[in-house]
Amino acid sequence: MRFIADFIGALREAGLPISPAESLDALNAVSLVGLERRETAKTVLALTLVKRQEDRGVFDTLFGLYFAGLKQPNEPNAKQGNQQKPTDERNHPQDAQANSKGAQALSKNAQASSEEVQRSDASSGGQASASSALGQSLSQQEDMGLAITQAASAENLSSIVLFTQKNQFVYKIMQRLGDEELREELKSQNQNQNLEQSTLFSVLEKRRAQLFEQVTDYVEQQYLIFAKQKGLRFRDQHVQQMKLNQLEQADYQRMQRLVQKAARKLAAQHSHRRLTRKRGVLDVRKTIAANAAFDGALFHTRWKATRVERPKIVVICDVSGSVSRVARFLLLFLYSLQDVIPKVRSFVFASQMFEVTELLQQQQIESALETIMQRWGGMSTDYGKALAGFGSQALTKLDKKTTVIMLGDARNNQGDGRTDIWQQVYSQSKRVLWLNPEQRSSWDTGDSIMSEYSPWCSSVEPCRNLKDIEGIFSRILKYS
Repeated sequence: MRFIADFIGALREAGLPISPAESLDALNAVSLVGLERRETAKTVLALTLVKRQEDRGVFDTLFGLYFAGLKQPNEPNAKQGNQQKPTDERNHPQDAQANSKGAQALSKNAQASSEEVQRSDASSGGQASASSALGQSLSQQEDMGLAITQAASAENLSSIVLFTQKNQFVYKIMQRLGDEELREELKSQNQNQNLEQSTLFSVLEKRRAQLFEQVTDYVEQQYLIFAKQKGLRFRDQHVQQMKLNQLEQADYQRMQRLVQKAARKLAAQHSHRRLTRKRGVLDVRKTIAANAAFDGALFHTRWKATRVERPKIVVICDVSGSVSRVARFLLLFLYSLQDVIPKVRSFVFASQMFEVTELLQQQQIESALETIMQRWGGMSTDYGKALAGFGSQALTKLDKKTTVIMLGDARNNQGDGRTDIWQQVYSQSKRVLWLNPEQRSSWDTGDSIMSEYSPWCSSVEPCRNLKDIEGIFSRILKYS
């Protein structure tokens, strides 16, 4: 069952939600039907492990890779079995494509092995035999697929992570199959061998080389199954901690996916209840009223409650060249929280302030962000002029239910920062957060005037990667 447990682990690594109970159901089902009939085993595993239709393609692909070495039932040899196409592979092209490499390799090795057996039997007359267990298996044309699978499971091949481990696992599997004894037997050849023994050992050397290639192909398949998904997960973790203003263009789509995933997770955590009860604060009036029919006996207690209102947010993003990448993903994260933060006004600026609320609401978020960056991004910064524009457009709309979020590096090119307007923003709002994409040691260096804005902020925090953005909005939703 370790073999199936490793396959379930590979499915989890690929993103399939599989609970421990479902894993036990799959193990019990396979123990009843066995693995002899590959299509039956595949159907049983799919029924117990796949809950979403969109996950079926991933399951088919991994099943094709993972079970490529298993021989079909009632097959006289591996060649015949690999030529037969299972019905499910015809129905699922992804599975057939994933199987192609492993199936072709196994078919090629099996075919070559069959031809060598015929030549060996013709040459030796069936009289010479090998003494090592592996040598006997190879000389008798035994299928090694199951033996390789069992040896790989015993060596915990599913733990493979790095491509540099492939040769190490190939060596370990060969040793477990008995390669050491076979090599010693081949070394022990001497000049007094008869023709039959010489022919046998020549054939064994060729078959050992074919077995080595078969094991190498199997390890490569398992590496694709296990290490690829782990590598993608490690890459996601690395991108989440990467500085957004240093993000490479190749990682944009990956980051967009991660931003939306983090936003959905956060939205799910904060969308369930708007009414929370503070246990320990007894509402005396409501408790007495609720127990009036019981002569004052406290059968029912009532507790004071507080209603959690969804926050009103005004976000202001510097989209100048130095901050534009961070602004892109901050707005993407914010507008992925529409279920829990529906009241959002958005402004962007470089030298002038522009409201982009309608643009972000009317277009797809990715398209709207691209339009914003092309139209207003990349220009030089003038905080004073931009804040003056914000004052005329939105200052009168701020109230004590509004949270204002400013994203900017406070680098004003030696101009007037108009901190008087920012002071008014602070006095009229519930809370003012300033997110700076630079590290704290860079604040107030060069043309940065961060210290002039800091006194008029509820909180000033670095915002350099996705983890920072997720933490900031988690606190906003928690304490709103």
